[in-house]
Amino acid sequence: MRKYIYNILTILVLTSGFSACSDFLDVEPKDRLTADVLLSSDGGINAYMAGLYYMLPMEDFRYDFTKNGTGAYGINRVDGGKTNMMSSPEAVHSEWGDHAGQAERFNNWEDIYKNIRKYNEMKDNIPLMKPSNTATLTTLKGEYFFFMAYNYFALVKRYGGVPIITEVQQFSGDYDAVKVPRSKEVDTWKFILSQCDSAIALLPNTTTQERANKWTAYTLKSRAALHAASTGKFWNRNGAALTGPAVTQGLVGGFTASDIQFFYQECINACAEVIKSGKFSLYGGSPASLTEAATNYGKVLNAGAGISEVIFLRHYAYPGVAHNMGKWHEPNQLAVEYGGRCCPTLEMVESYAKIDPVSRTGNYNVKLETTTDGDEDYTVGYSFNNNHNYIRYDNMTDIFANRDPRLYASVILPNTSWGGKNIIIQGGILKQDGSAIWQANDKYTFNGVDYYGKGNSSEGEFSGWVSNRANGTRTGFLLKKYLTGTNDQVWDQVVTPFTELRYADILLNYAEAVAESGLSNAPGIITAQEALNMIRKRAGFLDIVPLTTEDVQYERKAEFGLEYNQTWEYTRRREYHTFFNNTYHRQGLVPMADFTTGSLKYIFVRANIEPGNNAKNFEPKIYYRPIPGIGGNSLVQNPNY
Repeated sequence: MRKYIYNILTILVLTSGFSACSDFLDVEPKDRLTADVLLSSDGGINAYMAGLYYMLPMEDFRYDFTKNGTGAYGINRVDGGKTNMMSSPEAVHSEWGDHAGQAERFNNWEDIYKNIRKYNEMKDNIPLMKPSNTATLTTLKGEYFFFMAYNYFALVKRYGGVPIITEVQQFSGDYDAVKVPRSKEVDTWKFILSQCDSAIALLPNTTTQERANKWTAYTLKSRAALHAASTGKFWNRNGAALTGPAVTQGLVGGFTASDIQFFYQECINACAEVIKSGKFSLYGGSPASLTEAATNYGKVLNAGAGISEVIFLRHYAYPGVAHNMGKWHEPNQLAVEYGGRCCPTLEMVESYAKIDPVSRTGNYNVKLETTTDGDEDYTVGYSFNNNHNYIRYDNMTDIFANRDPRLYASVILPNTSWGGKNIIIQGGILKQDGSAIWQANDKYTFNGVDYYGKGNSSEGEFSGWVSNRANGTRTGFLLKKYLTGTNDQVWDQVVTPFTELRYADILLNYAEAVAESGLSNAPGIITAQEALNMIRKRAGFLDIVPLTTEDVQYERKAEFGLEYNQTWEYTRRREYHTFFNNTYHRQGLVPMADFTTGSLKYIFVRANIEPGNNAKNFEPKIYYRPIPGIGGNSLVQNPNY
């Protein structure tokens, strides 16, 4: 039978219902190239493969976590600029309160299984390919296994054990013939690692960033193995364990102690291979200053192409496939129509360590100082009160001094320079008589000078609590990571690359696997403690910290905070339900001009900032998303749905 490169309706196991599609499948597409034409040249093969790479379920600038069912990937204009970090405790949307605790979020079953069918079609098409160099066929076979590992990883972290399909299913009218039962969760994870191993054996020993190679597969394997180990280890963290038929059958959970250690060891081994290769290094690994440390770190995420740290990224092009990250998220003062949608939380900002600027030694878990009596456990809720002994600062930036340089590369702080402008983020005024203007732009005249609650009389000249189009932060902070400050605000023309895997992943996966498991360091390479401290040194720290599970998590949050994969960090370690516990409100820090002392000072007020003023909840069942269409595909549903 002749094979065609065209979309085929997904059959039973992929969908939530049935459709009469046999007539459609019998029609020869007149507007598509046949496989023997397309795949008979290097150019045709490359074009075909580019399409398959584009289909990878990468949660990048074109992914919308709120899309339920289909159409979440490859979106040209992600609605409202929604990003994965807004689903977590690390950030919030300026207008909407979507979060990971909603069962319909990250529910991409059909999209991913459609991809898997395409990759299985690719496997069938490889014998038809006629590259000028026959060695290319080996690489293509390796890429097939990489694609399968990547897609099944996307599935298992959402649903647990899933149907494993490695051939193109042919539908002849018998629905039962194409039904595939779920595999156990542990077996699904092991399948993913086996696909990585097959890819490693076939892929080239190169460092091409935008196409899979041996090291890309090792890095993916390390991430998947760590996720599996963590899921097993933290299965019952703070009451997260589930019950029901899916649990009894091992379709979710079911990890033994030996399984957990196996996955940690697999992570260690994969990391060791990448480290031993000597092909990758942290960009700017020994910065001469803290300013240099911040600059180096920022480049990895907004200019990663060609940087030796970056292992796998997605390129964009205009004309061609571009995105709108800067369009949605640059500050209101720089915005062209839209901006300021991603608002980092106070909890995220405070997670960056303090650093002594002279000795360059650090301290974790140090809160910003807003009160004279040291009480930093308060919140004023959603309206101002003056019942706290606020510190009066001379300058708005003083409160943020001497923090981990990664903060300054990741977050736009109030009254700091970005894109050639001083970014004004102010949420009110405390008048000389003690009365307040709160998150409003009322005018206040003091000593003959007019001041405004949000910092300027013109809404286009401030970037906090902006009424127009929800273009301003509601937390007191704005996203800087992934942005450039210039030339990234035109619809469908932003080409900043998306860094998916990097050497920092390898170092911190290695450190975590050793710290959590108690297993030995890998022989012949640096120790896990050395790997951890390499990350800190690149960030500007000169002191050496011990390898503890706590320090590893501090560093992971500082290194990967406000990135798209962070939502899965909270998932694999079963932390979401400890944050979103039906009483937790994400918080911000509201800067206010203060005139109570008779001159202009600044205070900072801890406040709740949830859109809709509603506390968030994450039920433990949502660590596994509901499987769609069980009435038709006969699959066992996940617990408590």
